[in-house]
Amino acid sequence: MSAPGKGRGMAIDLSFTVLEGARETRVPGGRTMEEIEADFRKPGNTTFTSVFGTDPFDFWVGPFYVGVWGFIGSIATVIGALFYFNETIFKGPYSLPQNFFAGRIDPPPAEVGLALQKAGEVGFAWQMTVLFATIAFFSWMMREIDICKKLDMGFHVPISFGVVFSSWLTLQVIRPILLGQWHEGFVIGVMPHLDWVSNFGYRYNNFLYNPFHALGISLIFFATFLLACHGSAILSAAQTRDPSPERINQFWTDIQYYSIGEAGIHRAGALAAAIGILVSNLCILFSGWPVQDWVAFWGFWNDLPFWRGF
Repeated sequence: MSAPGKGRGMAIDLSFTVLEGARETRVPGGRTMEEIEADFRKPGNTTFTSVFGTDPFDFWVGPFYVGVWGFIGSIATVIGALFYFNETIFKGPYSLPQNFFAGRIDPPPAEVGLALQKAGEVGFAWQMTVLFATIAFFSWMMREIDICKKLDMGFHVPISFGVVFSSWLTLQVIRPILLGQWHEGFVIGVMPHLDWVSNFGYRYNNFLYNPFHALGISLIFFATFLLACHGSAILSAAQTRDPSPERINQFWTDIQYYSIGEAGIHRAGALAAAIGILVSNLCILFSGWPVQDWVAFWGFWNDLPFWRGF
């Protein structure tokens, strides 16, 4: 005999587990976003102001802060997008909808080296797209720094964005320069870029032998695991009668004998993700530069003096 409410086809009423008001997003007595933003919409305190004493674009457009870096980033985004869409979509080999996924911008040929191409030459559109995309990404990071300065908060957001930006620099600027040719940069385009990623691994025999590839993936999964644990704990605590940080800390202490705390878990997750991306940069950077074959790379293991001759 099934218990009341647990029979087949009958929904279980769990409403008693949620406290009244637990789903409210507004803190009682708290200020609205408009009231909070008014305190920080003040001129000055930007990187440009610190250097030159003034910032001609120190204003907002609706809810969006502009600033000098926002202005530069917007211009670079528009110009870079024009190069990208013109080359991949409007000049693509298929219909416009197909070109959105199949269109591509190839880097300059290998024989060009690090030379700059002229308009109309193969690779010119790639160089221009990469140039303006790099300016746009850098400007966005600097704009985030200005916003953090205005809000009197730490630079966690621009630092995290900067870590991701470093991957773009590694792929499209640093590695090609180290190898002496822009041709080593990746193809720009949706499907062609995915093909490039797939072929890149096979190019160096077997990417599963790349230790930095394994470390990067492991750290990204570890960061996901950390923040998933944190999210599940917060969700559970929010629906109990004692959602205090002390109770959550006690929960983890009971499970693993230690809790790094509410701020600690965010720092640990962000740090693991950042290191995972930086290690992934090495995964790409070392491929073709000092290492040509990741399987042969492990030959040193058999030549260690501990077991040489066995």
